[in-house]
Amino acid sequence: MNQPPVIISHERFLSRFYYNSETNIMGKNLFKHFGLPEGIVVDKDLAERLYSIVPVLESLHLKFLFTDAYRPAEMQAYLHEHWKEKTGQEPKFSLADVAKAPHPRGTACDCVLTDENGNRLSFPSSSIKINPKERNPDFEFSENTDENKEKICNRNLLRTLMLCAGISPINKEWFHFQLPNTEDYEPVSLEDARKAEQFPYNQAEVNSGFYDIFSDYQNEEAEGKTHFWIYDKKYYERFQVICREEFIAKVRREFNV
Repeated sequence: MNQPPVIISHERFLSRFYYNSETNIMGKNLFKHFGLPEGIVVDKDLAERLYSIVPVLESLHLKFLFTDAYRPAEMQAYLHEHWKEKTGQEPKFSLADVAKAPHPRGTACDCVLTDENGNRLSFPSSSIKINPKERNPDFEFSENTDENKEKICNRNLLRTLMLCAGISPINKEWFHFQLPNTEDYEPVSLEDARKAEQFPYNQAEVNSGFYDIFSDYQNEEAEGKTHFWIYDKKYYERFQVICREEFIAKVRREFNV
């Protein structure tokens, strides 16, 4: 599957790209180094699913803050080459094979939730140097404080929103989400990414696309696998489209928001 990437924008979408500064783990602004285009660049299929979450974000008075999206193969290779030098750790598996990685295909994004004013909600750490264990989507704090409960609740809310739009989490990073069939897409060249055009939000086209996953959260068969069961076709086929109002009500009940 090969199609031009697009740029998404909405008042509910903020961006503060991790590699678009010199304070990242590489110590270099890789956006400027590789000449990446401005804006949130993703594959059109991912764009449509992200847009489908906008009405829910509006109802919950929340926003998405994107910290990574499209990442060219050249940048992926650079990260792989310098990862151990900068972190003291072997390169992440997702960096090892540029041809199979989701970010160069535009089919993945890293994001968190913020309030109406763009203030980031409380989440577990995403830092490799501070506490790498907290990056795991199933990490549980040893101390059950109100602060830690809030971090887990926000992490689970973010995961739920993505899952209900048909966007998959992974079992290594709570903030990373991608299309479930990302391997069907081809890597996007930097040249094509620079030609990406704005893909406007159309409210009339976001009335469907949410899936009822709450029964699967309660299902013993799926317990402990909520970060990757969407890859399994038998689960995917069990999804039933539900109206937006019912979905919002379920999220509010589940997470007390």
